[in-house]
Amino acid sequence: MELNYKNEELNGWLAKHKAGVEKDCKMAECVENISKVWYMMDPEDAEAPEGDLDDYNPLYSGQSERIKQLKKKKIWILINPIYRIYATVKVRIILFLQKDKKSLLKRLKNKIKNKWKNRKSVIQKRNRAFIQSISYSTEKLKEQRETQFEDAVKFSVVVPLYNTPERYLRDMIESVLNQTYSNLELCLGDASDTEHVKEIEGVCQEYAKKDARVRYKKLEKNAGIAENTNRCIEMAEGDYIALLDHDDMYHPGALFACMERIEKEGAEFVYTDEMTFEKDEIENVATLHFKPDFSMQNLKGVNYICHLCVFKKALLEQTGMFDDAYNGSQDHDMILKLTSVAKEVSHVPEILYFWRVHPQSVSMNIKAKSYAIDAGRAAVRDNEKRAGRDAEVFSSAVCATHFRLEYQQKEEKVSVVIANQNDGTSLARLIDSMKKRTEYKNYEILIADMGSTDADTLSYLKLIGQEEEISVVYSKENVLTKVLNQAVEAASGAYVVFMEANMEILKATWLRRLVSYASQEEIGVVGQRMMDEFGMLEEAGYIAGLGEDGIALPIEHGSNYDTLGYMGRMYYVHNVSLISLWGMMFRKEELLQVGGLNEDFKTAYAGFDFCFRELQQKKQVVLDPYVLNMEHKKPLLSGKKEGEIQEDKELFRQHWKETLAAGDPYYNKNLAKDGSFTYEY
Repeated sequence: MELNYKNEELNGWLAKHKAGVEKDCKMAECVENISKVWYMMDPEDAEAPEGDLDDYNPLYSGQSERIKQLKKKKIWILINPIYRIYATVKVRIILFLQKDKKSLLKRLKNKIKNKWKNRKSVIQKRNRAFIQSISYSTEKLKEQRETQFEDAVKFSVVVPLYNTPERYLRDMIESVLNQTYSNLELCLGDASDTEHVKEIEGVCQEYAKKDARVRYKKLEKNAGIAENTNRCIEMAEGDYIALLDHDDMYHPGALFACMERIEKEGAEFVYTDEMTFEKDEIENVATLHFKPDFSMQNLKGVNYICHLCVFKKALLEQTGMFDDAYNGSQDHDMILKLTSVAKEVSHVPEILYFWRVHPQSVSMNIKAKSYAIDAGRAAVRDNEKRAGRDAEVFSSAVCATHFRLEYQQKEEKVSVVIANQNDGTSLARLIDSMKKRTEYKNYEILIADMGSTDADTLSYLKLIGQEEEISVVYSKENVLTKVLNQAVEAASGAYVVFMEANMEILKATWLRRLVSYASQEEIGVVGQRMMDEFGMLEEAGYIAGLGEDGIALPIEHGSNYDTLGYMGRMYYVHNVSLISLWGMMFRKEELLQVGGLNEDFKTAYAGFDFCFRELQQKKQVVLDPYVLNMEHKKPLLSGKKEGEIQEDKELFRQHWKETLAAGDPYYNKNLAKDGSFTYEY
């Protein structure tokens, strides 16, 4: 085993207590896999990796030279299917042999549970019930049509057309004209080719003769989706622009709901939930997307807003029009710009947009518009540049349009504060893993010891305290928050991260990534994912107001470490309401400005309290799923005294009663109350 210490006595202590770790381990290798980059696997793609593309396919891992040579021959066409079956079976057997049996049983149990809960018959029944639930009654439609608003703004629904099939065109137009909010115009800019333009123009003129709100214009040329949309906007005379794709549809109450937000909240940008459907019938639900309230980090990771979005036309004076440099992801670019300047961004948690899925849709086949991937990465990169940040943007390992951002920043000093009490072996393992597996070099370690009395622990503290950049903050206080506040006061780093002695570092880039987000002024605290020794997630942020205690429910608890998460959120940084005290990073000055951890709390609930205080200050609480480390056994200090925990729970519920009652803005109210990110109808 590699030794990191010059002090032979310390090395002897580690060997005796078997507290050292290897620099490389299987779990660390697995964790690194979540950061791999997604590729189109197209040999003509200039962005594709060099060398044999099959090297990026786990089925071909460890392929022999003979196989590599065979792949160059024509006979490989016949051999390939057989080899894939063999390779798949081989990989499955290896994985089975490597996995801990307890872990396998937990995974199997979860898999069976999810399969049963989401079997086809249940999903179909649930979808039918859902469609029925969002269908407005005759009375509700009449009530909305008769509602009078004080300042009834005019919506300009802009739709660039291109070779639109007649069925799709009629469905789209009628969905707009049948809106319960009638102060609107429909601006249709047609860039269709000569083969289709006469039929499309005929349909549009048919509707225009019956309803003066329909405005049709044949565009001089097909200049691309961004410029075609701009031509539609130039036709618009309304106060707000509403975007609509030519093959999609609005719910009858879509614009009414947006108007409510504009009048009640002064919203300058409004978005709603959406669904995709197949086979031209809305009843054939493909996916339902129940979105969080406005989440800038989510938006950088993926265009989660997408449809429906409505914005004040005057905002274009600040952002400019759609930019054809981002064709394919022009909406993502524009939404990033608009939400950055809008005074109020409002989310309507209702499915009010129907997105049709067909073979040419990006949602069905990303290769249908592969240029959208590069455009999306560029849109996010350039948005960060406008904010004064340099970032590289990579497609995630699971989806080309889910992005991982890597920021350029200097290595400012970090103070790693580790809480410990009578657990020298666990503490030694954490520090050893930190020294061997952390690529970030500019950090110090402060051990906040809460009156340890164990002889082995005291012996280790004495030895490790002699190491450079490691110090022990001894405290007679037996109150966690007081000890941590003392350690923060003693810290010399610009950033502080709280750790618990039972943790282990797996992710080499953990400190660098945490610093890159904690350094951003609008972010108050940033957290990481934690998993157990079996590869099952312990936590990935928390949902506020749910769980047995009505305070916080751990997200994805018990899921496999590489789970996608709801709408792939475990592969992009996202906003949450709460993160654990253990593993959170923040600027030291940020905590000091709010008076440190609230010492009325005796346990880790002080971390939740800090998160809520930061949200009150309009700071973001952020979860970086690409930082994934391990938590051994049960937390040591969180469960120290059951009485203290119960007292803290009651104190938290009283202090944050209204905040908890309001619900978690990042967990849609339509989702199940068990925190599973599923819906119930």
